[in-house]
Amino acid sequence: MAQQIENSTIGIDLLKMLMLQLYSNPRCIYREYIQNALDSINEAVQLGILKRVKDGHVGIQISSNNITIEDNGTGIPSDRAVKYLTDIANSIKNGVTSAGLYGVGRLSGGGYCDILEFDTSYQGEGVGTIVTMDTRILRKLLDENHNEMSAEEAMCQICTTQTYETEPEKHYFVVRLKNVINSADILLNTEDILQYIKEVAPVDYSVTFNSLINSSEQREFVEKHKAIDKIKVSLNETADIEKSYDLVVKGSGDNIEKIRYFELPAHEKFGKMGWGWYAVTDFSVQISDEKDPNAGIRLRKHNISLDKNILNAFFKEARGNKYFYGEIFISNNKIHPDSGRQGLAASEEADALIKTVKEYFGVLHLVYNKASRLKSKLKSIQDAVDNIKGKTDPAVINILIGKLKEVVKDFEKFATYDSHEEVNDVISIYKNKYAQNLQKEVQKLLREPEPSKKDVTPSVAQEPDDYKSESIAGETTTQTEHSPIDPNKNTEPTSSIHQPSGLTGSPTQQTKSSTGTENKNPISFTPPPPVINTIQKKPGNSGVDSLLQPLINKGIYTSEQLAVLRKVLNTMLLVCPSAKKKNLSVLMQSAIASLE
Repeated sequence: MAQQIENSTIGIDLLKMLMLQLYSNPRCIYREYIQNALDSINEAVQLGILKRVKDGHVGIQISSNNITIEDNGTGIPSDRAVKYLTDIANSIKNGVTSAGLYGVGRLSGGGYCDILEFDTSYQGEGVGTIVTMDTRILRKLLDENHNEMSAEEAMCQICTTQTYETEPEKHYFVVRLKNVINSADILLNTEDILQYIKEVAPVDYSVTFNSLINSSEQREFVEKHKAIDKIKVSLNETADIEKSYDLVVKGSGDNIEKIRYFELPAHEKFGKMGWGWYAVTDFSVQISDEKDPNAGIRLRKHNISLDKNILNAFFKEARGNKYFYGEIFISNNKIHPDSGRQGLAASEEADALIKTVKEYFGVLHLVYNKASRLKSKLKSIQDAVDNIKGKTDPAVINILIGKLKEVVKDFEKFATYDSHEEVNDVISIYKNKYAQNLQKEVQKLLREPEPSKKDVTPSVAQEPDDYKSESIAGETTTQTEHSPIDPNKNTEPTSSIHQPSGLTGSPTQQTKSSTGTENKNPISFTPPPPVINTIQKKPGNSGVDSLLQPLINKGIYTSEQLAVLRKVLNTMLLVCPSAKKKNLSVLMQSAIASLE
């Protein structure tokens, strides 16, 4: 008959694992202490000690060989502080309402310093409590005892406590790493740690990136995005650290046209798993990890990032994630990170999350592959246009015109919208690229009528074009004016392409020879109209009027008010440097949206 055992002992090697070997990446101790601070700040809001989560603050100070991390959460009551801080894996955290789960992360800093110290006070008590852990003693015990001492006995030997008087209204928790001895080149590198905090901590986005969020038409997700946990974190003299997303993908140079939100497919058993966003760009190249630490879609729980590469394996191709900027926020309460946040703790729910992520990433696989092929087809059109320039032989020109028609038709066929909105985002971007950069040249070469502006409906944010010049055959030119032609003068039009005999009229026009017989050319070619003189193109209002169109349609502002807005926007465009006009465009759109 089976019998229960008695007096099981937890050996000292448990402390070795928790204090000296828990994380392979030493930077993780910053994430762990910020995570604990977030839990304390959330509790302070629930108790009315703080009004809002964003009133919470984590201050980090790094000096020559010491690290201090302090938060203004609840702190710990003096009658519980010593037991709470010296107990091992005896936490009340559940991972549902709290970001922390196991109650062991606070010990992790001990592996990198001689002295690990906790200092805390609870509002209304006027008492501070300090618990000091001497890791030099722990290392000596590990060398001498060969696991003959229990973890509890070892903890009693390395810890000392003391109390002191403080101001009653004070509430705080402070972690001090004194005399950092291991991985000091990493832990004391303020520039490196600043970037790490931007990547993993639950901090806010920049003002410019928030303007992208606010301009999204997916309003339900915008409100979700605004509601995620965010606290203020400072490092030395850097206050209010922000995530480093901006309007341009640093690792590829692609502009972010808009934010695309998504809900992961609901699991048949566990329901909703999570939601997220990614930046809609050209997806022109993979984002370089070396140039851009934000490369890839990140998985976050309580707005704290897991290992940045955890989602790479869920794409059909290992490289797939490196085309994207984005985040996925886990919403299922039963899914937890593992102790090192290198992955997910094993559970049915975690397996379900992985399944739904892989399913959605199948759509994203279509996105960057579609972008790659559209980019290639646009290049084929550009090459075909360039090949025609400077050619004088009519037979060669006809052949090249035929090739141009083929590649344009191929592009237009491939750029047909489908059932996936994510793929349609990319199609819109490349159709707009064609309309803005190539279509006029193609039309002039093929002698097709130009479409009206209403036929081109961009679905993504565009830079206002008030001060752009028209591009003809790849060259920047000015608007032309034609002088009246005297019918008595024999003027010959000039063209950059030689006008061959017998190639006059439009592609659909038939010409007659001197004998009266019709010449039917399969492809006719007409040179551009003669350029008599040029004048500087004056700024137009098409871009500004496009921005103002929602206000004009609603009729909520007078014509005088709209005129003032138009003048303000034009002035902003006039004085804005060219390199910043993309940012200005996004901000102007956000401002117009707020006026609606």
